[in-house]
Amino acid sequence: MNKSGHLLLILLSILICGSYYGVVNAETNDPPPSFKEEFTEGKQLNPLESQLMSFMTGLHVGEPKQAVELWIFGVNNRSGAVQYAMLSPSLRKQSRSKFEQTHWITGQSSPWVSNFRFTKVEKLSESKMRYTVKYDLEASYGDFGGGQKIIIVENNLEPFREYWFISSISTKYNQWEAFTPAETVLK
Repeated sequence: MNKSGHLLLILLSILICGSYYGVVNAETNDPPPSFKEEFTEGKQLNPLESQLMSFMTGLHVGEPKQAVELWIFGVNNRSGAVQYAMLSPSLRKQSRSKFEQTHWITGQSSPWVSNFRFTKVEKLSESKMRYTVKYDLEASYGDFGGGQKIIIVENNLEPFREYWFISSISTKYNQWEAFTPAETVLK
């Protein structure tokens, strides 16, 4: 496992342990914690909100390809939370309820996606890249072909908050594939 894989596992472990700690110490009448995409300045966050903000911020990447690679890592591990962390604010807003409906677990047990490979990289502007990614759909009992995704990555240009995020994912339809909530499926 590479360095970023180890870091992600550590972050996920902290998140899981912290979530457990927060649940154990909750008072009986406490409302369930809520995570808001936009926090007002000066608002006091509860420990779980702080932890989630730290987790999401910790996954911000400095290079466009890293955003795609981390999203792919989330797909391979069926982790909607990691996939969601790589999305643009508007794509998060658009897909959040779908992630919640699946309890942040995406994909399916079979066939699964494997062998992701970058087949084309295009610089659209100084702050926008397009990646074409191909992959295989496999199962223990056979081959289900493959697929292709076109992923647009943009740089958040807010001062002191520069990072790359995925603003669009277009996927060619394959009847055997389970698509993630943020994808636009093209037939």
